[in-house]
Amino acid sequence: DVLNEEALEFVNRKHEKPYFLYLSHKAIHPEAYQGPDGKLSDPTLSNFIPAPRHRNLYEGAKIPRRKNYAIVPTDKPALMQKLEGVPPLSPETVSSDKTILNRLRMLAAVDEGVGQILQALEKNGQLDNTLIVAAGDHGYFYGEHCLSVERRLAYEESIRIPLIMRYPPLIAAGTAPEPLVQTTDLAPTFVGIGGGEPQSQYQGKSVVPLLKGETPGNWRKSIFVEYFSDTVFPRVHKLGYQAVRTDGWKYIHYTDQPGMDELYNLAKDPYELHNLINESSSALPLKTLKAELDRALKATAAK
Repeated sequence: DVLNEEALEFVNRKHEKPYFLYLSHKAIHPEAYQGPDGKLSDPTLSNFIPAPRHRNLYEGAKIPRRKNYAIVPTDKPALMQKLEGVPPLSPETVSSDKTILNRLRMLAAVDEGVGQILQALEKNGQLDNTLIVAAGDHGYFYGEHCLSVERRLAYEESIRIPLIMRYPPLIAAGTAPEPLVQTTDLAPTFVGIGGGEPQSQYQGKSVVPLLKGETPGNWRKSIFVEYFSDTVFPRVHKLGYQAVRTDGWKYIHYTDQPGMDELYNLAKDPYELHNLINESSSALPLKTLKAELDRALKATAAK
């Protein structure tokens, strides 16, 4: 609410020149709080605290589940490791309905703020003259593969996030481009729409052609995803990875866990239930994806 108020105050100022507002909400992240014993609670668990006005929102609602919900992994060695003090993945390790509902309740405050900003832009006569972008940095697991807080993994639920844009002078309502897009594309897109020339050091591409309904011949054929091992979530400790995803396939290479890589045919297995890394019939796509990963690493100067 505080960030929404600050954003509204900025939007309602008199602006002589075009402006850029970047509003990055704390929601929907959990909070740590100090208990009676003086200890801080674990902020990675279930302390999602909505605004008081939203505490009973969606009460009794049924949480939609994907087809990989509560499926215990049998083909993912990285997730099947036995770790001291960490229970094996099972239907008991999924996020509770209460946790998920509280995340959605927190999101309601974000939705309200977006609505207030849109109303302010309309009142100021600038709504259709403003590029509005809504995006996130990751998704949450709702029990897919029996996962809960381990949102840093390379599965679809975590890495495939919404990107919504509104700008009537350029984007026709209902446009839904199919090509693969990354958040690194935002910077060159903003520069291009602002009339500038995206610089060569940008690793992303302007999506302006896609918004016009065009797909350049040199548009990317894959996206590159990487994560570095850390100690935040015990279950994914030392599960740093480099992954590449095309329209139909995904290859996940765990950099600190030899022999635990994963390969998925997303066209036939969109819920990533069948790891094909050891299937002889997948040797060719695996070779192709490894080459694509090497190309991505060189292009981004990653190691």
